[in-house]
Formats: sequence, structure tokens, C-alpha cells
Amino acid sequence: MIRGRNEKGPCGSNEIKKSYGMDEEQAAKTPFILTNEVYERDFLPYYNLEFCKPETFLEFEIVLPFHIPMYISKTITIASDEGYLSFRFDMVTTNDSYRYSIEGEIPLLKVHKTKMLMMAAVDIEYSSFISNKEKYYNQYFDMLLEELNKIVTSYTTSKKDFDCHYITKEMLQSAVLVRSTDIKTWNNDTGLFMLHLNAPFEKEPLNDKDIQDLMRIHAILLSEVNPFATGERYVLFAKRYLSHGFYHEAVIYSQISVEVFIRTLFKELLREEGKTHSEIEEINSNTPFMTVIKRELSSRLGGSWDVNNETTYVSKWHKNTYELRNRATHSGRIPTFHEANEAVFYAVDFRRFVLSRVKANKKKYPIINKYFK
Repeated sequence: MIRGRNEKGPCGSNEIKKSYGMDEEQAAKTPFILTNEVYERDFLPYYNLEFCKPETFLEFEIVLPFHIPMYISKTITIASDEGYLSFRFDMVTTNDSYRYSIEGEIPLLKVHKTKMLMMAAVDIEYSSFISNKEKYYNQYFDMLLEELNKIVTSYTTSKKDFDCHYITKEMLQSAVLVRSTDIKTWNNDTGLFMLHLNAPFEKEPLNDKDIQDLMRIHAILLSEVNPFATGERYVLFAKRYLSHGFYHEAVIYSQISVEVFIRTLFKELLREEGKTHSEIEEINSNTPFMTVIKRELSSRLGGSWDVNNETTYVSKWHKNTYELRNRATHSGRIPTFHEANEAVFYAVDFRRFVLSRVKANKKKYPIINKYFK
């Protein structure tokens, strides 16, 4: 074990995650390691009981979406103002041979992933903990995940392993096993802890109309007759990144979706106004993005484009998507789920506003409006 710095953990998220109990037979099959003997041998020697005397011990089992080649059962323990946080590394191996029409497994297609127990020994009386376990499970899971991200970042930086990345709850299984144990009596409570609702589901088969729509859009993309068609994928990128837990990428692609849309729209407005291709390229390249919004689009399409008026669509997008993207890219800070979710929402909302202004000017710009029927 390695004792780390004395550092206060972050606050738990505002999102409610639930736990569900198990019967005795199910609980007996869980992979948790804590016993009186294990605690006294592997954990207690690393605790400073004058600083924190634990009464409750938590264990969460998770599987990471990648592999950190730490040897099996390696445990890292870190002292925190909230208690002692421990991470026990293990490995799970699958084989992708099932993807191919062959018998048996191909060794080359083995996939390793890191399985671990995230554990916390905390100075909270057990009965008090159990009576508020949803609150504490949320608090300590988020705290453990935050500390685990520091370990992952340290590993990726030292080994230059780009297959590994920061972790959010959406990247993990929808439910994880959790156990809380009373260190005095060794009574425990075992159950499932719901992290998110992104559980696998069966999609409805495409009907004839769906297929016709698909082929229609395919024809548009193939012929490139609609300049706005390819830009729509960036909205989908942002939503997919958000649902998979990549908050940083979700924010970046939310802003990309707006910038591609605005730049394309500006070019098409200039084209419909009679500008040549070379004139359009020169004007577009020499006009800053925010100038396009504040001056060029507002003068042509009308409506409220004041970024300083908090009630406008443009202001909400500017604050929640544009400025957040700048902070995330310039400082490298990973946004929270709430921030990323708002960035996607307000980017889509702002695009809808711009589109409504285009439709309000359909007599002035009839060609552009044909693209949005």
C-alpha cells in the first residue's frame, strides 16, 4: 500500500444515484474482500487513528473501459480529510473472437480491462451511515472516482498510454456492486448501486418510411446539394460524447456544431446576396466568428443577438457553451456532467433560434429556406 497526501475530497454530484439490496444468496456471491483479518492485516497498519478512526468501510466494484497493467491485488491507499481512500487493482479478460464466424478463441483477440475495488474507510457511525446510505454512497463514490482520475492521469502521463483517459460514471456499467461494513460488528449491507440509466436496450427495427428517409439523406450527402447536411453530425457527436461520459469532448463538439452551422449560414447568405466564391471566402476568412454573430447575422436576420442580455438565446449559448468551451480548452479542466449537459442543450437551442430567424426571412432568402423544409 502507498499512503498519499492529506487532501480534502470534492463534493458529491447533485445527481441522485440509487442502491438496491440483495438477498443473502446473492450477497454471498459478491467479490468484496473485507474481513476482520484482512482489515487488520492490509489496511489498519496504514491508518493514522489519531487523525481518523474509521467506523464504516465501503467497497464499490467497477470495471474500467481500459487496462492499467498494475499487478493483481496491488492496492493504493490515500489519506483524505474525509477518511482513507483505497484502490485495489485486478483484471478481467474477454475475447472478441465472437465477432467472427469461427470456432474457438483467437489469442490475438484477447481484451484486458482493469477491474477494481474502490474503497473508503470513514469516521461515520454505521447506523447513521445506513440511515443515510443513498447520500453517503453518492458522496463517496464521486470522491473515489475523482481520486481515481488523478491516479489514471498520473499513469497516462508517466507511461504516455493514450488508450487510457479520464473516467466518468457514464463510462462505467449502469449499476455497480456496493457493500458497506460496520468495522465494530462486521455486519454489512450489500446491493447494487445505480450510476446512470444508459443501460443497453433493443432498438426498434427501421420501417419502410425510416429507410426512405435514410436513403433521402444519403442522396443529399452524396450529391452535396445541401451545405448544411454534413454539419448536423457534430450535434450527434456532442450528444454521443455526453451519453458516454466524455464531458470535455461533448462541450467542444457542441461549440463546433454551432460554429460550423454559423459559418455555413454566413457563406450561404453571402452567396444568395450575389457574392462570388472568392469574395465569399475572403469575407468569411477575414470576419471573426463573434463578429459574424453580433454584426453580420443580426443585421441580416433581425431578432435579439445581445450576448449581454441574459434572457436571449445567444447570451445563454455564449455563457454555457462558448465560454465553457474556451475555459475547458485553455485550462484543461474537465467540465461536470451538469455543465456539459447545459452546453449541449444551449448549443442546440441557439441553433434553433438562428433557424427560426432564417425562416422569418424566407422572402428575403428563399434559396436558403429551401434547405430547411
